[in-house]
Amino acid sequence: MNKFRIFGTILLLIGVFIKIYNENEGIDFISGVLIGLGIGLVISGRINYFKK
Repeated sequence: MNKFRIFGTILLLIGVFIKIYNENEGIDFISGVLIGLGIGLVISGRINYFKK
């Protein structure tokens, strides 16, 4: 596993734990963003930078 997949897994776990333990509407948005980023990084395993 590369460092981006490990980072994605960590983001995914943090997002899930925030979703489980907090029932606040403002925190739900942040949790969703973390889960989305985590899934994206776990699947792709990289970050592309667009160069001109």
